[in-house]
Amino acid sequence: MRKLLLLLMVPLFIIGARPDFKQGVSLYNQGAYWEALRVFAELADEEVSLNPQRSASSYMRIRCYNKLGFSQRALMLARDFPQSYPGSTYLDDLEYLIGEIHLDQGDIREAAWYFASSAITTKDKKIRKAARDLAESLIGTACDPDDLNALAGRSIDRTGQYVALLVAQRFLKDGNRGASISILFNMRPYITDDDLRKKAISLYSGFGSSQTDTLHIAVVLPLTGPLGDIGSNMLDGIKFSAMNFMDSTDQGVELHIYDNESKLSETISIARQVRDDPRVVAQIGPLTNENVKGTAAVLEGHSIPIIVPTATENQLTNLSKGIFQFRSTRERKAIAMAEYAVQTLGLETFAIIAPSTEYGQQFADNFAMRVDELGGIIQYQGWYVGEPTDLSRVHFRRIREQGLEELYTKFQADSLRLDSLLIGMITEGDSVNAYEEILNPIFKKSRPSRGDSLGVELSHIDGIFFPIHEGNMPYILFQLASNNLKTHILGDENWLDKDILKKYPSYIDELTIVAGDRLGFQSISPSFSNEYVRIFKHRPDQYDFMGYDVMGMLLESAQYAGGSGNKLWEAMINSPNYEGLIHQVQWGGATRRENDLVFLMDYVENSFELTGYYDNSGFFSMDSLGTDSLDTESTSEIE
Repeated sequence: MRKLLLLLMVPLFIIGARPDFKQGVSLYNQGAYWEALRVFAELADEEVSLNPQRSASSYMRIRCYNKLGFSQRALMLARDFPQSYPGSTYLDDLEYLIGEIHLDQGDIREAAWYFASSAITTKDKKIRKAARDLAESLIGTACDPDDLNALAGRSIDRTGQYVALLVAQRFLKDGNRGASISILFNMRPYITDDDLRKKAISLYSGFGSSQTDTLHIAVVLPLTGPLGDIGSNMLDGIKFSAMNFMDSTDQGVELHIYDNESKLSETISIARQVRDDPRVVAQIGPLTNENVKGTAAVLEGHSIPIIVPTATENQLTNLSKGIFQFRSTRERKAIAMAEYAVQTLGLETFAIIAPSTEYGQQFADNFAMRVDELGGIIQYQGWYVGEPTDLSRVHFRRIREQGLEELYTKFQADSLRLDSLLIGMITEGDSVNAYEEILNPIFKKSRPSRGDSLGVELSHIDGIFFPIHEGNMPYILFQLASNNLKTHILGDENWLDKDILKKYPSYIDELTIVAGDRLGFQSISPSFSNEYVRIFKHRPDQYDFMGYDVMGMLLESAQYAGGSGNKLWEAMINSPNYEGLIHQVQWGGATRRENDLVFLMDYVENSFELTGYYDNSGFFSMDSLGTDSLDTESTSEIE
């Protein structure tokens, strides 16, 4: 801008007949844009040796075209300018000029974008201030909602980050805090510039009290009783996360720790205390489904978020608007497994064997319903009570009867071919050879019979869906082998036990499990673990990490929500995702408070490989991203 002003002040004089740059500037200042254009166009086409001001001439030609109303021609030349003159000093002016052209056209959205780009990229202080003022004015007052939404998602570079923050500020001013927070969280992972990061944080200081206020968070966990070890480890993770947060911010955190002893009566009593404490802005826990229901009954209508770390029962979020399910629901995992089995693996026929508990019934029913919707066939569905010590007596026997019936039917269909061969052999007293030569190739065995006389291997079931409880796997593995069923096992995360699977390597042919957590510990830095051990005197397990990630998610949202519970709730529900140390969250479901992320893992050569994942937009294979071999531990559902 400064350079241009100097140019425009040069008086008119002509030296000879050859066009002169100063002459063109003078004509431009007088409003003689046609005459100025002829001068600049001729100079821009000269060789550099004849006109060292060629880039300046080209720049002025663009301005002339714009003044004459040929804005499209001006834009075309402006977009070609950086490639034609990569080292030009006028590049600082160019983004601003493009903004001016769009503004003259009445294109507010594009004008705002290029003024913002100029404010970010130019080294000229005057241009930067003018561009910043125009960008903030246009986005702050002139752009309509469609323009704002388009600008917010246009780019993740520094210009895109700056524009997104301006749009978030505009939405906040208009009273649309949800949209404002959502934009911030979408852009959050990409903001590396300190000034922009500070702007993002300060933008939300108006949501509540000062950022320096202490956050009061209730933690309701079983610290004694049958789940005491789990609750204690999770609490350690929560504390460690809070310590790291306070070290990196100027915000305090105070934990109000309650031991519910896994008892419903104690949980309800604690919920009443939390409800009556105006300082508390959020709650972590309880763990079990029953205790979550008790908490919801007391805190229904209360405005604080209640993060449920482990409970996965369907429709818990319907009980209270405050409940956020950190782990995926049974329905979500069952549907994901059904879609993966049918649409990706290409399986068509299924059996379902599940425990006769609420856990097993929800898993099985949701899986069966989705398979049916996708055109698959449930050939058998059975239930067991207690430990699955004797599935062969009923369930596997019926599955085998179905398979043998199918084989018999197939042989009847092939009778013309088989009978001519068999009858001849049998009538000659050679029935053994008849079996070995004709039937044995069909009834091929891949495993030892284990003494149960079930030598015929059956593969009529493409997959068996086995949601199980912790500790059930050894019983099931042995019975699968002894019943000689060749099929794909589809399981829940209670199959995530490599130590048990290694003991029975030949008992399953293929195993795929669906899990609500990625559960990969291999990426945890040694420094993290060493510091954790130094403070808490034990190595972190899956529940320590869960506590750390739950607290980390809550505190990250708190940075942008101020000090009130309802603002924190709003920040969380508008956050599209969170990625912790080992857990990932993507809020969705009907309430937008269920974790929609589900992971599929294959058991291959004594390790689990991450096959892909489902989010709220569908299934994504890891083939294009590279597979992970996961160091896993089972995180069983806590009933």
